[in-house]
Amino acid sequence: MTTSIAVPDISVPRYKAPQVATTPVTEVIPSEPVSGNRAWPGQYQHIVLNTRTGQLYFHESDEHRTPWNPAWKSFTDVPDEIRSRWHPGALFLPGDNHALFKPVPAILYWVIDSGVDELPYLDVDAANEILAAAAPFAQELLDNLYDVEGDLDWSAASWIAGRNLNRGLSRHRDPLPQDADIYRDVADYADVIARYPEIYQPELTTLSLEEIADHAETIVRFLGCNEHWHPQVLETFGCPDRTGYVCFTPAGVRAWYRAAALYGGPLPGKPFSVWDAEHGRLASGEITATTSDDELTTWAAKEEERAAREGFRLLDVREAAIRHRDGLRAQAWERGQAVRKLIETLQDQLRPLIAERASLINDAIGWGRGDSEIAAQVGVTRQAVHQARQRLTEQIDDLT
Repeated sequence: MTTSIAVPDISVPRYKAPQVATTPVTEVIPSEPVSGNRAWPGQYQHIVLNTRTGQLYFHESDEHRTPWNPAWKSFTDVPDEIRSRWHPGALFLPGDNHALFKPVPAILYWVIDSGVDELPYLDVDAANEILAAAAPFAQELLDNLYDVEGDLDWSAASWIAGRNLNRGLSRHRDPLPQDADIYRDVADYADVIARYPEIYQPELTTLSLEEIADHAETIVRFLGCNEHWHPQVLETFGCPDRTGYVCFTPAGVRAWYRAAALYGGPLPGKPFSVWDAEHGRLASGEITATTSDDELTTWAAKEEERAAREGFRLLDVREAAIRHRDGLRAQAWERGQAVRKLIETLQDQLRPLIAERASLINDAIGWGRGDSEIAAQVGVTRQAVHQARQRLTEQIDDLT
């Protein structure tokens, strides 16, 4: 008999998005390249969106107007200040669905498909026109982002808005409705898990928010791809390409599991890093380099109990304890090398004194002093003095 695990009933918070504000275009740069640069300037006109402030503006790369420095052997040699003029942020690529597992960049930009017969390089009026046309899609993108504790994540609607903005910048200028068949290749993970609860991975809700991101990447990459990754989701979601292969990428996976971890239980989740900052538990000294895995498990359970009494469910507590213990072990291991070097230094410093003491012992033996009094005077054992006496006797015997 299979026991099903209930999927948390959560609503992933949306981004309290700023209002998109456009910056009027007042001038454009010439399209003619400078001497020594490539003959065709390429698609150098862009639309840029600051996802944190809502600022939307027209941008032009001046790469074709910048003389190439012979000292630049490759693009990586170009100074950052110059490169930032050419590429103002993270390029939005409408076909790169793997970007859905990455945090939403602070600065996004789109390439305008200008410089062709159907869409010549934009002058001031044309640039303002295309900027105004892009603004509603930029607002739709921002309004539909997920926001879990300040971490912005894509939703299907926000990703489709970005793709529509891109289509509006093409020479064809053909944005499509959100429910167009071509956009069925992206769906919100919340909708997918509501239809197929068997894809729920409850173990992810016990991880740190950072670790959830790593696992979310795997889900975004592989959900539905083969028999190990719930191919049944493609019965409802996905869009066939021209070869019949069904393309599908879930959006908002990271946001969903982070929300489930923080808000999906009877008690609100709290990352252990926050708990430790408040209570200083790792600094208490209860965990040492010699603490065993079983002892860490017991310690973590006690911390979870302490947090529950204060009304919280701790995330990542045992993993944090392991990292702390392993860090202490790494420090101790490094200390071993430092101790060895210190001992070697001290031994070098002591070697002349030890030789002097051995000479003094031999002299005292020759004076007729007893083993016990010599041992007490120079700080060695009586047996050590006795052995020195025997060696002197053997040396004298060898000479006679």
